Amino acid sequence: MSFKLKNTYEMFGYNKDFSNGDRLVTEKKLPKDVYGQINPNGIIEINKDISDKNKKRAVAHEQVHLNQMNEGRLRYDHNNYYYRTSNVSPIQVIPVSEINTKDRDLPWEKHS
Repeated sequence: MSFKLKNTYEMFGYNKDFSNGDRLVTEKKLPKDVYGQINPNGIIEINKDISDKNKKRAVAHEQVHLNQMNEGRLRYDHNNYYYRTSNVSPIQVIPVSEINTKDRDLPWEKHS
């Protein structure tokens, strides 16, 4: 009798096709109009119900935000988003209550 070992990504529930040493991607149920998002820990979450082509696009888009987070230019918590255009520019603090996360005119979306 043989058995198949899961790889590390599968064992922890990450998508093995999109995850790599630099990013972790998980598929989950998201609202129909949301293809992907990134959580505060830097894990990319993509909608499990979209096509593979759209999953690839969502990961590429969220990778930009992951890079912004890794560079210290973007972070957020339950109350605010914190963004700066460069590592030497002042930090913009934007309350979550004033943000529509689907707005493509947000400062950090202009680069993604």
